[in-house]
Amino acid sequence: MKIPRRKQFITSVVIVCLLLLAGPFHFYSVAEAKATPKDKTAQENQVKIHGDDTITIVPTDSFHPYQYYKAVNENLRPIKMTFNTIDASKPGHYELTLSAKNKQDYDERKVSIIVEEATTENKAAANQVNESSIAKPSAPEPSYQAPVETTTPTETQQKDSEGTQEAPPQPEQSNTQPSVPPQETPHEAKTTEPTVPETPAIPANQISFLGYSLPYQNAGQGSGQGIIDGGGTAATWGGSPIQSGSDNQNTHFIGHNPGVFSAILSLSAGQSITVTDQAGNAASYVVTGVVQVDDSGRDIHSGQDHWGQITSAGGGERITLQTCLSDTVNQIVFAQG
Repeated sequence: MKIPRRKQFITSVVIVCLLLLAGPFHFYSVAEAKATPKDKTAQENQVKIHGDDTITIVPTDSFHPYQYYKAVNENLRPIKMTFNTIDASKPGHYELTLSAKNKQDYDERKVSIIVEEATTENKAAANQVNESSIAKPSAPEPSYQAPVETTTPTETQQKDSEGTQEAPPQPEQSNTQPSVPPQETPHEAKTTEPTVPETPAIPANQISFLGYSLPYQNAGQGSGQGIIDGGGTAATWGGSPIQSGSDNQNTHFIGHNPGVFSAILSLSAGQSITVTDQAGNAASYVVTGVVQVDDSGRDIHSGQDHWGQITSAGGGERITLQTCLSDTVNQIVFAQG
């Protein structure tokens, strides 16, 4: 009887030891399995603000935080940022606080904005830009010089004809008088020449439709937001940063509402838009669709993602116009060339 009890005791001890050894491994596996989804969820909900810790500019530069910083969500989609206001028109060292959040995550950054004194070179460059933008209207001037040049010869011809009328007898004057109308006819034809350039050509860098003519600047994502915040003009942002009617690409224009882009709220499918490039070459487009999207490019009604269609350069010769309806909703107009 003693031998079976001893075997039973040894067996019990072995079973207990095995349970003690297996317990921690099982607990660790369960804990790891539970922790993994949480870590993955935390990563998916991450919000990140991208940009340099220090930015150096001059007072003549247009400054807006969206020029230099961008907040994105887990899908690398832009999300709205909030920030304090600084006066970048005066030299100094400023602290800019940026923050962004979604339903699951939040990010905040403090960065330095250094505004340095504008140098002479910067001022000269600005003057050159202004002069180049004003140079266009001088084109019609040569056409108005033509009548001045023709006035003197006609007077001389009339005096010569009068001289010839005094020399010959009376009957010959009737022959010289009919020569006056042919002299007046070219004079009248030449005086009508200025009427051709009087019809103004479409200015460069204009978006025209329904009687509106809206100015824009070629900018791109680096400075487009700052340009529209700094004055009454639109700017390119996504797609090709330089508008061309022959590059077979999309150019994405942005502008404020209320402001220069309020007029695009009047556009609807089938209407025409004319856009001139920086050389004054015009290209025509037809509106193919109008949608309302949130700041990530999703249709607020259907949920369809339009981000790529709005900001990419592909899709053939086309343009995309964007303006805000509120802090979170934007009006988008698609037009195909």
